[in-house]
Amino acid sequence: MTGDATDRPPGEDPIAEIGGLSLGPAAGGPPVLHDAHVSVPRGGVLGVVGRSGSGKSSLAYSLLGHVRPGLEVRAGTVRVAGLDPFVRRDARALRGRVVSYLGQDPAASLNPALRIGAQLAEAVRLRSSATGGSQVRRRVDELLRSVRLPVDPAFRRRLPRQVSGGQAQRVALAIALAGSPRLLVLDEPTSGLDTVLADGMRDLLAEVLSDEDRAALLVSHDPAWIASVADEVIRLEAGRIVGAGPPRAPVPAPRSLASAPAAGPGPESTRSAAPAGALSVRGLDAVHGRVPVLHDVSLTVPAGSCTAVVGPSGSGKTTLARCLAGLHRTVRGSVEWREDGAERGRAAPVQLVAQDARGALNPRESVNAALLRPLTGVGRRPAGDASREAVRLLGLVGLDADVLARRPGELSGGQRQRVALARTLAAEPRVLVCDEITSALDPQTAGGVLDLLDSLRHTLGVTVVMVTHDLTAASAHAQRVVVLDAGRVVEAGAADRVLRAPEHPVTRALLAHAASAALAVPAVPDLRR
Repeated sequence: MTGDATDRPPGEDPIAEIGGLSLGPAAGGPPVLHDAHVSVPRGGVLGVVGRSGSGKSSLAYSLLGHVRPGLEVRAGTVRVAGLDPFVRRDARALRGRVVSYLGQDPAASLNPALRIGAQLAEAVRLRSSATGGSQVRRRVDELLRSVRLPVDPAFRRRLPRQVSGGQAQRVALAIALAGSPRLLVLDEPTSGLDTVLADGMRDLLAEVLSDEDRAALLVSHDPAWIASVADEVIRLEAGRIVGAGPPRAPVPAPRSLASAPAAGPGPESTRSAAPAGALSVRGLDAVHGRVPVLHDVSLTVPAGSCTAVVGPSGSGKTTLARCLAGLHRTVRGSVEWREDGAERGRAAPVQLVAQDARGALNPRESVNAALLRPLTGVGRRPAGDASREAVRLLGLVGLDADVLARRPGELSGGQRQRVALARTLAAEPRVLVCDEITSALDPQTAGGVLDLLDSLRHTLGVTVVMVTHDLTAASAHAQRVVVLDAGRVVEAGAADRVLRAPEHPVTRALLAHAASAALAVPAVPDLRR
């Protein structure tokens, strides 16, 4: 699926072909994608893997005739079904009907004010030949069945916030399929999903892609997952294709749950004012509209520790995170941070680091402006001191000062996540609530972010609540684990005990899927050898 057109047998015209494509900053600088040659045959599935910032999404966007703000096409060609997606007339003919895109955060593509059925019907009317009401309804039902969602009026009447993350993912996939596209471009289709739902999405995509007339390009930071779906995999490093070919025999994973040591308490905090109290949650109930989401949740987070909150998608993890940060109203119960005298009256001691760093940062605002706002707000610091503190905070999260002038769209996923973390630290929180902050990052970048959190705990005395579906990360970085299911705490305790000797069936199921996913990582043939 890579290489020159002369490598293909006669008669095998690809559905998509990229020839010598190079993309780079319009203002000059090194390319983000260099001399890429990619071919996707009809009915084929091509996987693209690589670290954050390696150029995976830029490659995928090119099939839609799109480049990120600040970038330009420097050389090369792109053809989809013989048309050029960078030509406006061709792009209109392609999008939705020939090529369809499912982004990294599918739920964000859904209109929060429009019911599920209405959004599907609108996509059908725009992208298919269905015209009359009965035709549209039949096609909507077909789409719901194809992605394993309920075909009933009650489900169609739901708003996006009333479905789980996995269901929102499948609704977005159904919308992408509305025009029966011949090429699907899927960017990180399992980001934010627990291992059970990621396996389900793999099986679902295998069904969707079983149509011999439909091809796909799949972008992922999970080599094992993508190799289970793709016919061929390419690997990108620093904008260059360095590996390509069918997935080879698996090689042992670098670390699995069985071998990852549970995190210890870590060294003593060096922050002189480190609190001795704990974050306490007692009898917490919360709802979305009139739908109960959390039921009698109680937990304790020791000061200076890391507590992981895990559970299936839709179990209430994100709602709990928002309740801890005071961003979601509770029905009953309490969330308290026991402060010492010096801390009493301090504003917002608990801060949330959201899953979607891109959405959390203003796309029109520079990193410098994003950091200065919390530093100078309410007369906290003079402008000069705030600027020096912004540089210090970037250094703390492993970024150079030259990032200050950039906007979020000019940063990699890992860089955006670190900027979001630096902005949160500007408020000098005592508790960081991190909601799936590594779900869209490759394993190496995710490991760096989690190591950074450990460093912040040890040097600043910050307490961390880590909401995650990655049980390997929980095992390696958390001292305590809380397991949620259907809005209830079903198991809690020391990480070593919960993850090595689970008592509840939900915990055992999550561990089984995680262990299966971690058993092997496929090798991709290296083009540099």
